[in-house]
Amino acid sequence: MRNRTRDYIILLAVAAILTLPNLGAVSLWDMDEGVNAQAAREMREADTWVIPTFNYQLRTAKPVMLYWLQRASYAAFGVNEWSARLPSVLASWLIVLMIYELARQMFGRSTGLLAGVVLASVSHFSFLAHAATPDATLLMYTCLTYLAFWTFHRNNSRAWWVPTAAACGLAMLTKGPVGVALPGVVFFLYFAWNRELGRLLDRRFFLASVVFIFVAIPWYALVASETRGEWLAAFFGNENVNRFLSPMEGHRGGPWFYPVAIFVLFAPWTAFLIGAVWYGAKATRSTQTGEGEMGRGGDTETNSEGVRPYRFLVCWAVAYLVFFSAAATKLPNYVFPVYPALAILTARFIIRWRDGELTVPQWMMPAAAAGLVVNGLIVVGGMLFAERLFPGLGIWALLGLAPAAGGIAMAWYLRKGDRNAAVVAVSVAAIAFVSVLVAWVPGVVERQRAPRDLVRATGLSDPTREFRIASYAWFEPSVVFYTGREVGRLDSPSAVRDFLAIPTPGYLFVAGNVWDEIATATPGPYRVLARKYDFLKRCEVVVVTNTPSADVAVK
Repeated sequence: MRNRTRDYIILLAVAAILTLPNLGAVSLWDMDEGVNAQAAREMREADTWVIPTFNYQLRTAKPVMLYWLQRASYAAFGVNEWSARLPSVLASWLIVLMIYELARQMFGRSTGLLAGVVLASVSHFSFLAHAATPDATLLMYTCLTYLAFWTFHRNNSRAWWVPTAAACGLAMLTKGPVGVALPGVVFFLYFAWNRELGRLLDRRFFLASVVFIFVAIPWYALVASETRGEWLAAFFGNENVNRFLSPMEGHRGGPWFYPVAIFVLFAPWTAFLIGAVWYGAKATRSTQTGEGEMGRGGDTETNSEGVRPYRFLVCWAVAYLVFFSAAATKLPNYVFPVYPALAILTARFIIRWRDGELTVPQWMMPAAAAGLVVNGLIVVGGMLFAERLFPGLGIWALLGLAPAAGGIAMAWYLRKGDRNAAVVAVSVAAIAFVSVLVAWVPGVVERQRAPRDLVRATGLSDPTREFRIASYAWFEPSVVFYTGREVGRLDSPSAVRDFLAIPTPGYLFVAGNVWDEIATATPGPYRVLARKYDFLKRCEVVVVTNTPSADVAVK
């Protein structure tokens, strides 16, 4: 118990270092962060726990769980970026602890501790832990599902049905059918691989179904009733079926989209990923292999019981990878649930090598060290190249020294034969690299984000004033959040003219090049109040008002 407490403290400290610094410093990232943060705010203002809205119109893209958590965060800490992102931060902490417990049950304390460190310091995991999106919350309930299953399914126990059903119900409230369908696929594949499909024919399935319905369905029934089925039809029809069958919002990709994305976004631990996947897959076989197929190397974890954790992790990773690769709409975030399985496989591979249980080819670990150095050089080159787009980013090229130093230190300790020190050096380098990357580098990009600065410069966040807001040829959801008002979406130059002609004070957000085209044909009075370049839409954004005065430029 004392060791577990110490491990929890270490992992929570690592997670805090990787998630808390500068959490609220950067403005909400459009599209998703702005929509989610504002939807929770509108539910709070309307004092409803059922109907989600955005821009004061029904929002059907996601279920309600994240909004509930954000609303609770707003109540405790106020309505701001920090509060909007806090649920994802806390979810990421719980995920790290759950993966520690799962890996500890599977392989022991050392693997559990390293698995938590690996997952927390995966760059994409840390980025999404900072985001006001449902990804971290969904992964929390997904990991809870798999931890409950693994804890209670052993020795032919039936006790896993009810807790996994409850966890799936919470996942269903977070992001819909994927929260229950994909765990079901994982369980099916796992039992089929072990020739135990009969364990799915269990009367506890009906009790589990009741628990799932009790947890997940009441909200769906309420929102269906209060919107007369509109929410359900839009969510299941458009956000699930149509999104799977056809690419939406231009998010498309080929069959290699997710393997490539994982290889890039799993950095800096990508250097160990090939070995982790190879030896993890190899360990799923139930016979002693003796010589490794990648070179000489014994494998001592291939007895009939030792293969089960590996098979479960492989089923976990493959189910999500195949499903989302088959979907027409592709986004890197969709395979977020693959990372915990890969983190455990990576940690197990490294620990087995460290402890001498696995003999890998002589080139493999030096190649991993070299991969870390290459990772650092790519960061250096990428930052220097991006300096042309984001002035001030070039200085952060020095950040590439962290993974490079980790690779050099690993190579040094490999020569000395100190494998434990090599693992520690890589872990420290990964934590240092990712913590700075996610906390400070976005601040440079923030300088070319328009919504928050324009709202602040024009005083449109003042709740005591009476005015109207609209947009034309440019719209970002965070404008709604920062103004705290409905933003009308105008669809033509004539609508712009009508909007500005109404005597009530009005403020129009419009793409600068579009305004230049229609300004001469737009009768006054009006003035350009502020302007700023927005890199997401690659245009200057202009704020026009129908109250006369001097122009203001926002830097």
